[in-house]
Amino acid sequence: MIVTVTLNPAVDEECLVPEFRPGKWFRAGQVNRSPGGKGINVSYMLSQVDYPSVAMGFLAGFNGEYIRDALRRLHITTNFIHVPGETRSNVYIVDEVGHIETGVAESGPYIPEEALGRFLSNYERMLVRARFVMIGGSLPPGVPQDIYRDLVERAKSKGIPTLLDAAGPPLLAAIEAGPTFARVDHRFMAWVAGISLTTLDNLIEVVSRVHDYGVEWAVASYRNYGAVFFSPEGIFLAEYERKGLASLFASDDALVAGFMIAREEKMSAEDTIRFSTACAWENSLRVEKGFRGRSELDQLATQVQVEKLD
Repeated sequence: MIVTVTLNPAVDEECLVPEFRPGKWFRAGQVNRSPGGKGINVSYMLSQVDYPSVAMGFLAGFNGEYIRDALRRLHITTNFIHVPGETRSNVYIVDEVGHIETGVAESGPYIPEEALGRFLSNYERMLVRARFVMIGGSLPPGVPQDIYRDLVERAKSKGIPTLLDAAGPPLLAAIEAGPTFARVDHRFMAWVAGISLTTLDNLIEVVSRVHDYGVEWAVASYRNYGAVFFSPEGIFLAEYERKGLASLFASDDALVAGFMIAREEKMSAEDTIRFSTACAWENSLRVEKGFRGRSELDQLATQVQVEKLD
């Protein structure tokens, strides 16, 4: 069983606005509303290619009910703790003409200590049956900054692989626990490591540092059309065609979903890199997040350019 953890879910509202400019009033040409948050996005994408998962975290209010019902309609098992307040909304504006993307995120509801304790009890029960655990996204108020480290350590103590996609202090603390997979956040790691991640050499240095913590797979985005992977078989650069990209929204989550599928299917390291990158590529070809189907992913994987860097 695959378990995804999203402690701060959101209702994602993606708006297509031609020639968006601050300070003006616009009518959206298209609006896509969906349950969101990194773990939820991964569960959503896994369901599109018939991989079941269990989504965990916290939900609140009307938005929380919407997320729970939407996931159930997608046949995704849910195990959320309900708390007072309102689950946040994220607004993502895609300028179809200027190809500029703008996002606004809310902070989320406060999580009481009692609710956090109930979540941790549920998490321990889910680990009994879990094969993989994916943990990601921001933290809502009330949740300690080292919670991801705790979740990684609990899973590792039972021999369960963990995948981490976070930012800020939660990312740094959890990396020290040595998850199986970690996606490096550019802005925060540049600040912590004192390295600008604008060059390929610097990206290689940062993923190498993350790998030194015992992280088997360390991944960082490369420009807008690829990624650097520190894998058990060396460091690789994966790239795809830039033409035709519609939106980068949730492409990092697509890469994580692809990695989990590749692990489930026991692909080689290079095939894992190709398939994970193909999933990010497929997601970026449309404004709607997710995949059209497995055949499209397999076809794109054959077109991903992979280069060994060490």
